[in-house]
Amino acid sequence: MPVPDIDPEALAPLQSVIRQLREIKGVTQLRPSVFQLRGKPFVTFRLEAGGLQADLIKPGGAGFDRLPVGEAPQQRKLVDEAKLRAKRLEDE
Repeated sequence: MPVPDIDPEALAPLQSVIRQLREIKGVTQLRPSVFQLRGKPFVTFRLEAGGLQADLIKPGGAGFDRLPVGEAPQQRKLVDEAKLRAKRLEDE
């Protein structure tokens, strides 16, 4: 699923989230808004309806959950879920 690049300035509020995603074992950053796990899509940031959203791979690796990431609690939820899902996928 091709995803248009987001202006890096739009990602500025997510620098802490991006740093934490980079620290997850097995996760690599392809572009400013695209992360992979073991060479497969993992997290992709989108700018929709004026707000940032993240597509995070679903547990089991089939499809994606869209999560809002505009507020600090939403950002923490994304990072927590990403860590949990990455660990599960790594253990498979």
